[in-house]
Amino acid sequence: MLIFHDPIVEKIHKHLESVGLRTQILDSGLMDFEYDYPRIPLTGPSEGTSNMGAMKVFDSSIDYLDILKRKILEESSFAPGGSSGLGVFEYTTWKMRFFLTLPASITIGPLNLGTLTKIQKGRLSSKVEDYIWSGFGKLTTLPPGTVYDDVTSTLNSDKELKELMLKSLVKEKVILVSVYSPKKKIEQSGAKESLAKVMITSDWKPQKDLFLDKYSLGAYERIAADLKGLITKLRYVLEHY
Repeated sequence: MLIFHDPIVEKIHKHLESVGLRTQILDSGLMDFEYDYPRIPLTGPSEGTSNMGAMKVFDSSIDYLDILKRKILEESSFAPGGSSGLGVFEYTTWKMRFFLTLPASITIGPLNLGTLTKIQKGRLSSKVEDYIWSGFGKLTTLPPGTVYDDVTSTLNSDKELKELMLKSLVKEKVILVSVYSPKKKIEQSGAKESLAKVMITSDWKPQKDLFLDKYSLGAYERIAADLKGLITKLRYVLEHY
C-alpha cells in the first residue's frame, strides 16, 4: 500500500541529508509508531495531532524518526480587527521523534529523563549557561548499585555530548529521553513492527526549528549512541531481570 506523506517530510529529508544524516522516507505501509497519532488533515474548527510521515535512518544509532504536527485553538478576548466579540486564534506546533530499536528479548525499565536548561539571553544572541538531566535515569527497576544502569551518569560523563548540548539547547530548549512502546498493538493496527523501545525527542516547536543544525543533530545521535552502548553492556540483565 502506497502511503502519501506531507511535503514537509520531503523538505526535512533533504535537509537531514545535507547535514549528514542519511534517511529514506517510508512510503509503503505504516510502522507501529505511526499509529500513535492518526494521519488527519487538521482542517476545520477542531484541535488535534497528526503524524505527517516517517523515515528510516541509516549509519546511525538512531533507527527511525517521524514528524508530528499539532493544531491548537485558543480563544482571545477580542476578534481580530475589532474591539468586541470573541475570537479564536489558531496555530500549529511541530515535533520530531527519534526511535531506537532493540531486540525483542530486551525489556527497558521506566526510563524518563528531560533537560532543565539555564539560558543567558543577550542583545544579539543567547547561550546556554548550564543544563541538568532530571527524572528517572535507570534502565531497570533493580535497586541502585545492583547493576550499573545509570543513564544520567553515562550521559553526563560524555564530554563531547556536553559540548553539543551547550550549543544545541539554545534552540531545542528541552530534550526528552524515555522508554517507548506503541500505543496500539500490532494486532489492532496491522502495522509493521519496528521494535522501537526508546524515544528521544524535544518539546513542541515552530516548524522552522524542525530543520536541525549540525549541533542539535549531533546531540541526538550522541545520546542515542550512549544509550545503545549502555544497553549492549547490560543486555543479559535486560533480558532476564
